[in-house]
Amino acid sequence: MKKVFMDSAKIIKDNMMKIDEKNYRGYNVTHFKVDYSNEKVLKRIRGDYFSINFDYVSLHKQEKMLKKEVMKILKVFFMGESAQKPLIVGLGNSSITCDSLGVNTTNKVMATNHFNDFLNIPKVALFNPEVTEKTGISSFSLIEMVVKKLNPTIIIMIDSLATNNEMYLNNCIEINNTGIIPGSAIKENKKIDAKTFGIPVIAIGVPLVIERNKNLFTTPNVKEIIDLTSKIISDALNDLFF
Repeated sequence: MKKVFMDSAKIIKDNMMKIDEKNYRGYNVTHFKVDYSNEKVLKRIRGDYFSINFDYVSLHKQEKMLKKEVMKILKVFFMGESAQKPLIVGLGNSSITCDSLGVNTTNKVMATNHFNDFLNIPKVALFNPEVTEKTGISSFSLIEMVVKKLNPTIIIMIDSLATNNEMYLNNCIEINNTGIIPGSAIKENKKIDAKTFGIPVIAIGVPLVIERNKNLFTTPNVKEIIDLTSKIISDALNDLFF
């Protein structure tokens, strides 16, 4: 589980960070950018950060619209050759509900990497490295082995997030192209970004835990939120590739 990709409350105060914002009934989509001019001040990695914020009702009743927004954002990051052989990684611990977004999402995505070449569709591979406590191997090492074996054209990593702002708890999908550290609590894990394997890396997350005084808390309906958001993300990926 990782900290939320961007502290949106902080960034909104800095107008030069906001590239675009679109407001719809029940949800909004915001695009932030970190570049050479502000990366040191913001202490953030250079790249593009998208945030889809929605209310509880919209999560239930505007699922198709939210899926389309996820698709639009992903198309900004990759199309064409980079989408031909994606590796989708579901990070987190499948045994802990609030940390199971990644696995719940990949379980709903169609895998096609094993199909014969006569099918003219992207060869999608799925991988759930679980956590070091279960495997005895760091997530980075496992992902590295899979990447060397499959030679994907892009990596999409999905994970539960922790936030310190209750405004974004359970009602936000964040997408960026700056990479992620799988199992960031494990010191030996390394960051996976575009430089790591020389291919694009997209990170997708949902804030499902709130941090208070170094303690983590969830809401009683966290499983419901995971079921809904994992379906939105997986449907977007399936529609995008197929």
